[in-house]
Amino acid sequence: MTPAKGYTEMKDSGIEWISEIPAHWGILRGKNLLRLLERPVKPDDDVITCFRDGEVTLRKNRREEGFTNSLKEIGYQGIEPGDLIVHGMDGFAGSIGISDSRGKASPVLNVMDSNQNKRYLMYYLRAMAYKDVFMALSTGIRVRSCDLRWNKLSVFPFLIPTSHEQSAIATYLDTQCAKIDEIIAQAQASIEDYKQWKASIIYEAVTKGLDPNVEMKDSGIEWIGKIPVHWAISRIKNIATNLDYLREPISAENRENKLGLYDYYGASGVIDKIDDYNVDDTALLIGEDGANLRMRNLPLVYRASGKFWVNNHAHILKVKPGCSYGYVAYLLEAGDYNVYITGSAQPKLSQFNLMRFPIVIPDLKEQVQIEKYLDKWCLQIDTLIAEKEDFLIDLASYKKSLIYEVVTGKRRVPNTSETTIAILTPEILRYRKALLMLRVLDLLGDDTRGRIQLQKCMFAAECLLNMPFHTQFIRYKQGPYDLELLNIEEILNKEGWYTVLNGSPVTYQKGEQFEEGLKKYMSAFSDVDLKLEKIVGFLKPMKTTQAGRVATLLAAWNDFIIDGRSHPTDREIINEVMSNWTPNKANTQYSTWQDTLTKMRKNRFIPSGFGIHTLKKEVLLQGE
Repeated sequence: MTPAKGYTEMKDSGIEWISEIPAHWGILRGKNLLRLLERPVKPDDDVITCFRDGEVTLRKNRREEGFTNSLKEIGYQGIEPGDLIVHGMDGFAGSIGISDSRGKASPVLNVMDSNQNKRYLMYYLRAMAYKDVFMALSTGIRVRSCDLRWNKLSVFPFLIPTSHEQSAIATYLDTQCAKIDEIIAQAQASIEDYKQWKASIIYEAVTKGLDPNVEMKDSGIEWIGKIPVHWAISRIKNIATNLDYLREPISAENRENKLGLYDYYGASGVIDKIDDYNVDDTALLIGEDGANLRMRNLPLVYRASGKFWVNNHAHILKVKPGCSYGYVAYLLEAGDYNVYITGSAQPKLSQFNLMRFPIVIPDLKEQVQIEKYLDKWCLQIDTLIAEKEDFLIDLASYKKSLIYEVVTGKRRVPNTSETTIAILTPEILRYRKALLMLRVLDLLGDDTRGRIQLQKCMFAAECLLNMPFHTQFIRYKQGPYDLELLNIEEILNKEGWYTVLNGSPVTYQKGEQFEEGLKKYMSAFSDVDLKLEKIVGFLKPMKTTQAGRVATLLAAWNDFIIDGRSHPTDREIINEVMSNWTPNKANTQYSTWQDTLTKMRKNRFIPSGFGIHTLKKEVLLQGE
C-alpha cells in the first residue's frame, strides 16, 4: 500500500473541511447528482438493513436480533441491488453503502441513484462520516440528532473527479479496503485464538493441575472430567459465603449525581464511578444475568477489593479460609454453567444454582501454585491481546485516512490492470514449489544447516501461507518430512538457481540463474513475501532440533484442526507429539515442548487446518 504521487495542480475547494483539491475536479451539490428514489414494496420483500460497516444487505443475511421492528410498516420503500443507501440516523457513523439485495426498508434510509459512479460517491460520503463532518454540521446536542435526510444531502457539496478517475478510485479503494479488512479479520481471529488459548490454560490448570504425570480419577462432573486423585470434589457453598444481601442498584440518572472514586459493578465488571460504596472487603463478583452467561464474550468473574458498590446483576462471594481467592476466581471463570442457567431470552444464574455449582479443590499450597502459574501466563496473553487490539485501532484509523485522502485528491491512485489466473497443474505446482524453496534458501543465506532446516521452513511456509502444493508430509523423527524434496531440489539444479552439494550437512550454492529465478519468485509470490520473511526469520536462528520441535508441534496442531478440533489444548498437542509421532519425541521433556509451544503462539505460529493430514511412516508403507 505505497502512497501514490499527488496531483501536480491543485486549487482551493472553498470547502473548509477539505481545503485543496485537484485543479480539474468539479464540485456539485447533492441535488445536482443524486436522485431520491421511491419504489413500491413487493409482497415477498424481506427487510434490508444498512449496517455501520457499510454493508447493505437483507437482515437475515447477518442477524435478526437487536432490531426494533415496526408493528405497521408505514412508509416502507423498495430497494434494488446497486442502490446507494445513506442511513438517515446512523449515516454519521458509517452506515452508507451499496445494496447487494432486493428488499424493503423503513423511510429512515435514503435510497438514491446517480449518473456518477455510485461506489465513488459511497466512499466520499463515508470519508465525510469518518472525519466527523456530519457531526460538525449537526445542530443538535445529542449524537442521534445528527440527521442525514434528503434535505441535508441535497445541499451537501460533493467533489467530482472525471468519470475515469471515479472508476479508478472506486476500484482502488475496493481492493485496498479488502486487503485491510483481511488483515483486520486476521488480527481479530488472532485475538480470539489468544482468548481460547488463555481459556484452555486456565481450564487445564484448575481441573488437571500442573503435574502432567499425576495419577487421575473421574470427578463425576461432566464439564471437568478426570482430576488428580488427591483433589477433593465440593460445591461453591462449601468454599464461599454469599453476600448478595449487600447489593443495591442505582439508576444511571441517579449515578450522574453521585460521581466519585468508587467502582460501581454490574454483571460485566465496572460500569461507573460513584461517591459511595456498599462493600468494604475482598470479594469475587460473578455475573447473575445477561447473554454473557452463555456467550462468554467477556469475563464472568471479577476480583474486587477495598471499597466498591455492587448492583443487583452480580453475585458477591467471600471466599472462606483455606482457599485462595485467585484459584477460586480462575476456577469459577473456567466453569460451564449452562445446565445451571435458567431463561432463554434473559439468561439467569440464580443464587441457589450458583451456590450448589460443583467444583474441585486441591490443597491450599497447590491452589497458590496454580494461581501464580496462571497469573504469569494470563498476564503475558493479556499483553499480546492488548497489542493486537492497539493494532486493530491503527488499522481502522489507516483505512479511514486512506479513503479520505483518495476521495479528496490528497492521494492519486495508481493505474489498475487486469490479472489472469493460471491453471495450477501438478507440473506448475512443483515448479512454484521450487521457486518458494529458492526464496527460503535465499532468506536462510549462509546460515543454512542442511536439508532438515530447509524441510522445516518449507513445511511451516506451506502450512501457514496456505500454499496449494498438496504435499503429503510424513511423521519422521526430525519432524514433518516431504518425500518430494529431492525432486524439487532437482528443479533448482536444472534451472541453475542453486547447486545442491551433498555432504554432512547438505549445502546449497547459488547458481548463475539465481537472480532470474528470484524475479520469477517475486512475480508469483510477492503478496506473501513479507509473511515468508517472518516465518523463516523465526526459524533461522534456531538449532536444527529446535526447528524440528516447532515444525512437529505445528504439524500435530494442524492435524487436530483438520480433524475438526479447532482449539486443541496445549496438553493435547504435546501429548499427541510425545505419544503418537515417533518414539524419540517422548525423550524430550514436557516443559521443553510447552516452552516451544508458548513461543510459537507469541510469534503467531498458529495453523489454520490447511493442507493434508500428516501420516506415520508405517501407515505410508502399508499403503504402498
